[in-house]
Amino acid sequence: MYKNFNEIILNEYKKSSSEITSFFYNDKKYWLKKARATKSSLSHKIYYKFLKLELIVPVEEKTAKDALVFETNKLIKFKNLGIEVPTIIFKNEEFFILEDTGKNINSYIRKRDITKERMYYFIDKVLLHLSNIHNNGEFHGGAQARNFTYKDGEVYAIDLEDSFDNSIDLKLLQFRDFLLFLLSLTKTRASFELDYNYIIEKYIFLTKNYTFKNKLNKLASKISFLIYLSDKKFINNILGRDVKSFFKLFKILKNL
Repeated sequence: MYKNFNEIILNEYKKSSSEITSFFYNDKKYWLKKARATKSSLSHKIYYKFLKLELIVPVEEKTAKDALVFETNKLIKFKNLGIEVPTIIFKNEEFFILEDTGKNINSYIRKRDITKERMYYFIDKVLLHLSNIHNNGEFHGGAQARNFTYKDGEVYAIDLEDSFDNSIDLKLLQFRDFLLFLLSLTKTRASFELDYNYIIEKYIFLTKNYTFKNKLNKLASKISFLIYLSDKKFINNILGRDVKSFFKLFKILKNL
């Protein structure tokens, strides 16, 4: 059995051109993730240097091998802390295999016909999970909705390869996590507006990070001029979708 499984995963690794791919073995689904380097672009670093926005703190530059070691160790650490993550089935220096933990949260919350009840069911689930990470003195690093999965009533954290310079405070990284999650919610296609005040208050209740709401307001005020410019038609027309989502979030935060 194990010989056959090892042969299959090596074959999947060789034939796949994707960094992440799924396959089946004995009617069970698995995911193969290849080692991939982490780094922020030069423009990203320049924007952070001048704007000092927590949302764009540059990630630590790591080789593919180092990133794989970091992520697999973090998966094991989270598992030992009682934080739901996929189980590592196999790993070497080039790739690792994870058990399947269902669809990512985006596949549920970005449906046009999603109900409020269903939307907040998933939001509450992710908030509980993110709060568990933060209450254990950890950070996710890429806490967008797409980096959480859902299966059989449980939420799991995935894609944990991003790390940061040791000089960066943990609270800042946790604040960044929460900002990324809020930002990802601006991309839903629901027929109703989300109650961001509820989401923020729920997170604060779960983590006792009482300063975060004030920090969100201050951050929105800090870039108020950029928000003003983004509303100008000739500028708005040239902004990409992600940038528009960024300004949409901060307009909401500014008005809380």
